[in-house]
Amino acid sequence: KQYNIIPPRILKAITTQEYKTTHSIIMASLKPYIEILIDGERHLTSEETEAAFGEILKGADEVQVGSLLTLLRARGETPSEIAGMVKAMNQACKSVNCGDAKLLDIVGTGGDGADTINISTASVVLAAAAGCTVAKAGNRSVSSACGSADVLETLGVKVDLTPEQVEKCVKEVNVAFMFAPTNHPAMRFVAPVRKKLGVRTCFNILGPMTNAAGAQRAVIGVFHPYLLPLMAGALKEVGRVDHAVVIHGVGLDEISPLGPATIIEIKNVAPPGEPRKYEEKQFEFDPLDIGVERCQLVDLKGGLPAENAERFKQVLLGGTHSDAKRDAIVLNAGMGIYVYGKADSVAEGCKLARETLESGAATDLLTKWIEVSQKIGSA
Repeated sequence: KQYNIIPPRILKAITTQEYKTTHSIIMASLKPYIEILIDGERHLTSEETEAAFGEILKGADEVQVGSLLTLLRARGETPSEIAGMVKAMNQACKSVNCGDAKLLDIVGTGGDGADTINISTASVVLAAAAGCTVAKAGNRSVSSACGSADVLETLGVKVDLTPEQVEKCVKEVNVAFMFAPTNHPAMRFVAPVRKKLGVRTCFNILGPMTNAAGAQRAVIGVFHPYLLPLMAGALKEVGRVDHAVVIHGVGLDEISPLGPATIIEIKNVAPPGEPRKYEEKQFEFDPLDIGVERCQLVDLKGGLPAENAERFKQVLLGGTHSDAKRDAIVLNAGMGIYVYGKADSVAEGCKLARETLESGAATDLLTKWIEVSQKIGSA
């Protein structure tokens, strides 16, 4: 069948600068990609998916967008397809330029339905207090009672900074928040379709892989184990990270004292200046192995923004006291510290995270972050 092959000349045009002059004539619809998926003989290539999502992020027909997203999910997205989506989102992104700074993000897909405290968000504060430079991506609540932007805003952090303001914040306080609607404004074209569809689509998992500052170090939590190889494979194909882990832990999109976490780790082993080449390994990490006791899900529960903000402050307080929430923050910050390169193992990363937490440095950093973000945001 001939309709399942997009001519190379057209594909090249829509994935290069020629796109601007050929768009209205050649590729005003998503029909060729929909036909490929209906035909069922193959998946989309990374280049085809990038081109299709480039169209979507410029405001393609909503019916066709809904059809394409539904077909992709029904057939099961591949790492190459996810990589193409990520590349398209990166192209459409209002990026943050932090120069040569080595950046960390600790972020989850959400969607686990657990409504815990904001573990990954508190973890980036602790990781930054331990010496990592953090560019945290996030949004308001989508699938939980309180999203990262919700809790930070309630705490007093100015969340809707421009890319240039984010750059200043990173330089001044070693941590900044990148608000998804500011950095990914093209998502406004997708929001109505996602709402009308009412089912999970690939857009539910793209956020953690589209850090606007291009963070080279990443701890990414996923809500289901099947996403582990999918997202790890996509990260390798996109080729922006140097060291990353994709995590699923006992039903949560993060490590927790609930039980062991399954982790896929990818690490760039190519010499500096050469194309990235990744080593990959999968392993289990059990918090019991570093002395963290088991807990129940209720011990990690959060609530609405006001409640989560109060617990956020409590969990970062200095002192040697411990509970499940503090343990969860230590575990995820510790993983971030390891991925960032401040520790040679996850266990050592957790040790540094615990020492930093007990010193009170995380609370001090949070206070400074609030002050600096407000100052920059009002300038």
